[in-house]
Amino acid sequence: MAVQALTLEGLTSAEFQKAEGFFRGAARTQLALLLVAAVSIFVTAETPTLLLGISTALLFALWAWLDWNYRACRGQAERGRRMLLIVEGLGNNVSLEEQRDVEEGFSITATEGQAAQNPNFFASNRAPGNERLVELIEESAFYSCRLYRFSAGYSWRRLSLFSVICLALLLSSITFASSSDLANGARLFCVIAVFLISQEILGNGRDYNEAYKALSAMQGRIRALKRGGYPEADLLVLMADYNSSVEGAPMMAPGIYKRNAANLDDLWRRHQQTN
Repeated sequence: MAVQALTLEGLTSAEFQKAEGFFRGAARTQLALLLVAAVSIFVTAETPTLLLGISTALLFALWAWLDWNYRACRGQAERGRRMLLIVEGLGNNVSLEEQRDVEEGFSITATEGQAAQNPNFFASNRAPGNERLVELIEESAFYSCRLYRFSAGYSWRRLSLFSVICLALLLSSITFASSSDLANGARLFCVIAVFLISQEILGNGRDYNEAYKALSAMQGRIRALKRGGYPEADLLVLMADYNSSVEGAPMMAPGIYKRNAANLDDLWRRHQQTN
């Protein structure tokens, strides 16, 4: 990997890590909001209710700040990833002005970028050109496709867990609660249901599945592109579709890559040997 490409890769990786931290924090804050809302259903005293209201407002402000920063960092990281594909695939032929514009958009320091650098980020050994760019897209799609499938499974498991908890709370309230308690239980069920259908669980699971299906279908297109001699127009369409699929989905579930990195590396090596 060229020196300038290595610098860009480190900055991009560090920015993605920062975005993941905000993403994780926003999810936890939403869970805290749910718990506060659930508790508020059963609190009738004026002072505790007021304190819960203040807590809700503060948590909402924290969630908004985390979500705002997550989207800003994610957007910049994706911009760096797009340029990295070009620089690594076709050679370092991006203008100095464009490189500086991208690098100035990163919110992390040069030291943080250096710490995140990985000289072996891409496995391809081809010379810069259309063939190398296709191989980089193929490698990226190979990893992303499987990681989105794992992330979708993570989201569906969370959805199932919260559904079971939700149902258990409702059924347990029926066995011993008074009519007023049943009403509170029903309201609690509504609060949890709203959380269950929020973007963080149901929406994320749907978007992960869509990204997985799009990237999975891309493998056949890559094979056809190779057989066709790497036509440039088809390559540009492929790269645009890959970027659209990746950027249209949420960030992968926290920690999902680290838990599966070794296995995915082994699968990719075997994939290369058969292609």
